[in-house]
Amino acid sequence: MLFSNWLEVYFTSEMEKFFIAENLLNEQGISYKTDIINNSLRLSNLGKMSPALCRDGNVKEYYKILVKKKDEPQAKHLLSGI
Repeated sequence: MLFSNWLEVYFTSEMEKFFIAENLLNEQGISYKTDIINNSLRLSNLGKMSPALCRDGNVKEYYKILVKKKDEPQAKHLLSGI
């Protein structure tokens, strides 16, 4: 598996909180990977909504942050205050 040594430590639909979390990890020197789930593209590809309708703000994107297994406890503690 590609991310087998990485664990999800943060998940949000708020871009501002996502950037705050990234900055906190950067400041502490914790390596991380990110993943963004773009639901507007997914829904438009399924034919449920047109791409134009998906951009009205009703469909949210989701932001994930993953860290190495060894950094999980420190990262979770650091991000618990967001």
